[in-house]
This record gives sequence, C-alpha cells and structure tokens, in this order.
Amino acid sequence: QEYGTVEQKKKYLPGLVTGKYIPCFGLTGPENGSDAGGNIDTGIVRKSKDGKVYIDVTVNKRYITLAPVANLVGLAFNLEDPDNLLQKGQEGITVALLEGNHPGLNKTTHHIPLDAGFPNGTVKGKLEIDLNQIIGGEELAGHGWKMLMECLAAGRGICLPATAKASSNVSTLAMMQYAKHRKQFKI
Repeated sequence: QEYGTVEQKKKYLPGLVTGKYIPCFGLTGPENGSDAGGNIDTGIVRKSKDGKVYIDVTVNKRYITLAPVANLVGLAFNLEDPDNLLQKGQEGITVALLEGNHPGLNKTTHHIPLDAGFPNGTVKGKLEIDLNQIIGGEELAGHGWKMLMECLAAGRGICLPATAKASSNVSTLAMMQYAKHRKQFKI
C-alpha cells in the first residue's frame, strides 16, 4: 500500500482485501533470527545472455508465519550490484513480492513448535527475480530497510493492542465461567 508501484497495487491489494491472496513475509534466516540488518540472504543483479537484467538469489528463510498456506510471498534480501547494472535504485536491503507458484520457490516445510497448529514454515529456493517484482520497482531497490521498519511499526501498532484485547477477553470469559460453575462449601 505504501511503496508498491501502481501496477502492484492494482494487482495485489484487492486480492489481499478479499483473501484471494494469503501473504507471508520472509526475513528470518537460520543465522540471523529476525535481525534484518544481520547476515540475510544476498541477491546479485545479473544480466542474461538475451540482455535481461534480473536478481539471482538463493533464499533460506525460517519460522515464516503463514508460509505453508501463503500464495503471495514478500522476501527481504541484501541486494548487490557488482557490475553496476541497476539504472535506478541502489544496493542494500531490498524487498520483492513473489506469487506462491514462482519458479524455484519452495514452501513445503511446516514447523509445528509446541504442537500448535498455527501455520509456520520455511521459504527456500534458488530464484530469478525480475526487477519489477521489487516492491516499488527498480527505483526502490536498496530501500527495504525503511520499508521494513515503517511497516513493522505500523503492524505492531495494530497487533499489540489487538492481542492485549483478545487476551483480556479470554481471561474474563474463563474467570466468569469458573465463577459461574464453581461450588465451594455448599455455596
């Protein structure tokens, strides 16, 4: 919504609203946890034999919420451009948006920590990503850190109060049911 190109917004926002697209976001790797500034996957800007510029990246993301059921995947990686092929944008943390059937994308592993049924898994694969799949297009290559921090702050502004409210509701319901059915000393 904030950074996508006009085409990306037209294509994906309506489907996200209706549930046609189930999103996930791949940041966490086996070595960096949730530290976006840490050692995350590296994408290299390359040029094919036919002159097409693309990003070559191998991703290995772990503990990705909704990964097993997602059909729209946001991926963060550190973009490098050793041959100066980018016309716009820059090197640095970049976020791309891929549909679930993207060639080479593998989301088949399902983590089940503590036997919770919540869909959590891996996002892996050796991928070729078009520059137009960068959120915001080539122009926003290397601007992923800003995207991540702003969206994380906005998401927490919604998620944390909602979670606190839900926890309060569950606690209140449990105590009301306990008080309603509890009998002690024949009272």
